[in-house]
Amino acid sequence: MSEDSVYTLYGQGKKGILCTSLDIDDIFNCVSSLCTLSGPGTPLKSNPMFRALPPIVKIVKRPVERGWRDNKSFSFHLPPDYRFLYSAAPLAYYLGASIEVDSRPYIAFGSAEPLQLPGLDAFEQRVGDTLRHVFYLDCAVRYAWASGGALNGMDVQALLGRSISDIFNMDAEERFLLYEGSKFEMPDMPVWHMASYLDPVPESVEALPFLLHSLSAIYTPRSVPVTERTLVSRAVHDFLGRRSEFLEAGDNAVGSIVLPAPLSAGSRQWFSGGFPVDAAKSSVQAFLNRRKYGAGKGPIRVGVICNDPAMAREVDVMIDALSNVNASIQVYWNTCVSGFNEIFARGFDILQLIGHCDARGFRCSDGPARVEDVEDNRTPMFFFNSCSSHREAAQLIEKGSVCGIATFFRVLEEAAVDVCRNFYLLLGEGYPAALSIGAAAECSVLGKEYLLLGDGSYSCFGGDDIKRFYRIKREGGSYKLCCTMSNVDKGYVLGSWSIDGERAVSDLGFETGCMSGEQLSAIARKFEGCCLYDRNIYMSVDDAMLSALKDEGEIGKPLKHYHKGITRRCYGLRT
Repeated sequence: MSEDSVYTLYGQGKKGILCTSLDIDDIFNCVSSLCTLSGPGTPLKSNPMFRALPPIVKIVKRPVERGWRDNKSFSFHLPPDYRFLYSAAPLAYYLGASIEVDSRPYIAFGSAEPLQLPGLDAFEQRVGDTLRHVFYLDCAVRYAWASGGALNGMDVQALLGRSISDIFNMDAEERFLLYEGSKFEMPDMPVWHMASYLDPVPESVEALPFLLHSLSAIYTPRSVPVTERTLVSRAVHDFLGRRSEFLEAGDNAVGSIVLPAPLSAGSRQWFSGGFPVDAAKSSVQAFLNRRKYGAGKGPIRVGVICNDPAMAREVDVMIDALSNVNASIQVYWNTCVSGFNEIFARGFDILQLIGHCDARGFRCSDGPARVEDVEDNRTPMFFFNSCSSHREAAQLIEKGSVCGIATFFRVLEEAAVDVCRNFYLLLGEGYPAALSIGAAAECSVLGKEYLLLGDGSYSCFGGDDIKRFYRIKREGGSYKLCCTMSNVDKGYVLGSWSIDGERAVSDLGFETGCMSGEQLSAIARKFEGCCLYDRNIYMSVDDAMLSALKDEGEIGKPLKHYHKGITRRCYGLRT
């Protein structure tokens, strides 16, 4: 069957589009088709270069004619419930297994007895953990087969009791059974890189193509509403290293600002109602908007709207943070409402808004301006550094932006300046929006006031596909070095360093064991990338290491701090 006929399987859509109705049987068939369209059955599929981009899913009101679909003996059998379907989809997609409607959840094989899966309470965690386990083993097998090396020092041939060649040449069903039947503890397996909260409704199927290729784990949204007082309290507790208890979450939290149920993942995406703390407010529209913006050429154009002269220091901080990158910055002072609206059409790569915001909109010289009145938006990325700007920001995503930063409640002036500085330092270095704002927020006691909206993998400054960001953790007199990698589509194997020498690591990231100051010093210059230590951002691991050793009294020479991420004196209140 040709690629064209597969892509137009449902209805008469264009190549690259799958159409489905809202009928639950059609949704199940559509997801099953997405899962069986992709890539090879060997461990090569763990490399994102071998995972085909799924077609876009479009919901249509008319009935769709069901054509060809690949019903495999290796298949997931699930109850007719979207909570089972969406959480199982990433694992089924990675394995290339079809999905069938059944009365109970299990996996069927052509060469073994069915594997019973747990009920709904434990189902999401089970399939998420299995995806992580299978994917990581496939990466290790692939690397051993191609190079003879060991991913993160793991000897998969010894662990699995089969030759690497045999394992590599197994189909997905055989490898899955081998992995499931091998009883051993996975050594040093990194935390999974992404978790997405997706409403169990038919319309959510349109988000799946964007989540499957990046192998995001998918969970049903559970959250609690959060007040400003609660958010500030949690921010202070977390900043001071004290544990914040999670309130019991319900399925239908009431409130604009919500705290999602905690999940073990490098990043979290929220596709449900409300505005989430510690997660990105994501939408299908943001991913579609990204297709309009390619890689920039020439200097990056930065626009700044500053409607309060008392906040002019933030403009100076931005200019200083971007002083070493190829960027042109244009500042608009004290704009009127019409001028405010027109600036969004001028094609800036990123637009910074400095000023006051309340329920009426952004304060301008002749009254409040609202995003809903912006007629032409050509701004892929924005930063609304004003109090309670999250509602206005969400509208800009719907009007064509890819991603943006906004705030939940009130922001102290000095904290706003510090977050802005750190954000642009990292963004200018080529880090994507999610990592840049995440690290900047981590350096501020009020970091939880900031919300990422849209596709956080976007970076208007470009940079490497895999950008490494480091953290040094101090534990008594010992140190650990942690690495996060910015790419969303995981599966690459990279070279790195340990105290024993060079080794291969997964792009899911890594954390070293405890090292002495001397050991950390010996390898610090091997790493390229910015580094966070003690709530400060440094432009290299070496600089962060010197600061850490100085704090322990191991060295006495003065150090150059690029900037401080903690502000201990806050004067103004940004409203």
